Amino acid sequence: MSIQLIQVPYDSGHRGIRLGKGPLQFVDQGIARILSRQGHSVEVECLEVETDLMNPIKTAFEVNRLLARLVKIAIEFGKFPLVLAGNCNTCVGSIAGLHQSNVGVIWFDAHGDFNTPETSYSGYLDGMALALATGDCWQGMVATIPGFIPVAGNRIVHIGARNLDPKESDRFSRAGASLVDSETLHIQGIRKGLEAAFQRLKQHTKQVYVHLDMDIVDPDVARSKDFAPSGGLTVEQTVEVLMMIKDYFHIRAATIAACDPHSDQEGRAIKAGMTFAQVLVPEGTVTFDAVDAGSGG
Repeated sequence: MSIQLIQVPYDSGHRGIRLGKGPLQFVDQGIARILSRQGHSVEVECLEVETDLMNPIKTAFEVNRLLARLVKIAIEFGKFPLVLAGNCNTCVGSIAGLHQSNVGVIWFDAHGDFNTPETSYSGYLDGMALALATGDCWQGMVATIPGFIPVAGNRIVHIGARNLDPKESDRFSRAGASLVDSETLHIQGIRKGLEAAFQRLKQHTKQVYVHLDMDIVDPDVARSKDFAPSGGLTVEQTVEVLMMIKDYFHIRAATIAACDPHSDQEGRAIKAGMTFAQVLVPEGTVTFDAVDAGSGG
């Protein structure tokens, strides 16, 4: 498999700070080498745009416009786009680059990321990332991203939520999206907890984009950021979900996002992300031990 690793080292429109350090750290710690050992051909490209310090939202959308082009080029050359991103709003550029009207979205995240400016209590753009993908907000800016087609709610499965804002649950329900929280997975197990949601999604599409925010992992296992809430999955559980996705769907592109090396003092989140990368790529398998895979402690 030919893999195009695309680094997007931006956080809230700023390069190489906070979550923006994560994509750089993944490459510095050898993610390309690990994937190459699996027999893949790996190329690395680092996205860079001119930063507007006075208008970080403008920069964020410029990042997405360029990312859409890079993903499209990777697809055209038969490469699997694996995006290493600081922010989750890069999903819009990744999805747009696929130029596919019926793609489904499988979203791993402790948070809903389904607010709009009207429902958000923080105004944080990344808390609106999935709502951007459905075309529910910032329509004028999203329309400037080449190839963008809004994702229908019934083609979304959100996995691992444990910190939803008050109005996000209603928005998920009205959109027709499947919402499988982490508590359900802990109680029912991975296969039973996700089977119904994946069967529903499979009725609409077999092609998916997978977006994995690293806070899906419980911070006691691997802390990806300071504001990662407790109650997440173990690395082993997350790998099981990814393998299940591959049983049901064809992954067209994937993103690993939102890992702040400053919070990851022991490097466990970076190592976990490398584990996930190995599973996400087509024909990929895990070739080194997962981080504290079983216990979460």
